[in-house]
Amino acid sequence: MKRATIWGLGILVFSTITACSPTPVAIRFEQDVYTLEGSGAEGQIVAFTVDADGKKIENGPDLTFFCESRDIVQVSNDGKIKAVASGEDKVEVEVVGHDIKATVGIRVKIPSDIEVTHEKLSLWVGQEKKNVAAWVVSEKGAYIEGYTPTWVSADPSIVTVKDIPDPSKGKMQRSYVEMHGMKSGDTTIKATFQDMEKEIVVRVYREDEELDLSGRRKKPAEEKEKEEE
Repeated sequence: MKRATIWGLGILVFSTITACSPTPVAIRFEQDVYTLEGSGAEGQIVAFTVDADGKKIENGPDLTFFCESRDIVQVSNDGKIKAVASGEDKVEVEVVGHDIKATVGIRVKIPSDIEVTHEKLSLWVGQEKKNVAAWVVSEKGAYIEGYTPTWVSADPSIVTVKDIPDPSKGKMQRSYVEMHGMKSGDTTIKATFQDMEKEIVVRVYREDEELDLSGRRKKPAEEKEKEEE
């Protein structure tokens, strides 16, 4: 009789605990969008359930994660994510044992190259030029937001450079450079980002220099005479 009473009490206690367990009504995420930067970059989606009052349920029911497409991101059942290719996708999360689902955005950014507005430039000594820009693109050749190359001159005695704000203020933000021609000569300026770089060939002329129809410097008369001899 005593053993039966104890067993019955155990059932009562268990039923009371189950009845008091909060009921999940929705899923929340620590971030609105998860961003992975670089090929093969990995991350973890942090999600949790909330009750009818919007309060986080500690030690709540299990969640499972999946993505219909694996072209942009791979996801495991426990929410680990890995970058596959640049782009945007969504991961769906479901509460195990409940008809509760939610989605969270994933953004993958894989910088692969730098593009520039010019390949070659010419300016006069003392001239200032500001309409030169560079931007970072993905392995798909698409512009990547938030990455801004910096500029460096191979020979500041010929051309000096300075990073300036994007004057266009357009949707596609680029990295602009202000150049100043210092003396006659040829050099390059580079747009760099991480381990990538893109060169622009720059030629600076003096105002008194004579140019041929193609824009090349004409040789001095004495040099022409020597060549003819």
